[in-house]
Amino acid sequence: MSKSRESTAPAAANDRPRRNFLVEFGALAAGAVGALVSLGAGLAVLLDPLIRKQQVPGKYRQASGGGQEGFVRVATLDAVPDDGVPRRFPVLADQLDAWNFAPNQPIGAVFLRREAGSSEVQVLHSTCPHAGCAVTFKAADAEQPQGFYHCPCHNSAFALSGEKLDRPGKENPSPRPLDALEVDTQRLQDTGEVWIKFLDFYTGRPDMKPKI
Repeated sequence: MSKSRESTAPAAANDRPRRNFLVEFGALAAGAVGALVSLGAGLAVLLDPLIRKQQVPGKYRQASGGGQEGFVRVATLDAVPDDGVPRRFPVLADQLDAWNFAPNQPIGAVFLRREAGSSEVQVLHSTCPHAGCAVTFKAADAEQPQGFYHCPCHNSAFALSGEKLDRPGKENPSPRPLDALEVDTQRLQDTGEVWIKFLDFYTGRPDMKPKI
């Protein structure tokens, strides 16, 4: 009887560490699986906006369809009087990022101008190329009977064409003319709406380099 007890005691002692190891291994495995599930869920939430196809809500997508890519609607041709005087118009565009869609957000402003009896529209950016201040249009005076564009920050001045203008006694610090923007001429003819390719450009340099 004593021999039987002595033979089973070492076996039980050997089984105990083995059972403890299996229990600990199972606990570690369960913890690892739980961690992987949590990590996978977190990555799915993080990467979802990057991998899913971005979509504009249907009614906005339909309203903005057609025309050239990258163009935004600014006004109708009828809203631009054919008297040769520039008018300032805000530029509104839909903004879509990985999470949100916001329609008709202000992204800048332009001056629109057309001559008498003409359907062609001149579009000039309202930002001064010198330091990025907002340009205004000044009424006619003795020096400029047709009026001129003026930057109140550093006295840059521009003719109706957008070219740099030298005013007596005032240095023009602008490195280039006002930035002219492209018009979707086909859509202007077909629909009577002014759509432009709106871009912002780096200031303080002689060339028009678009901001990315």
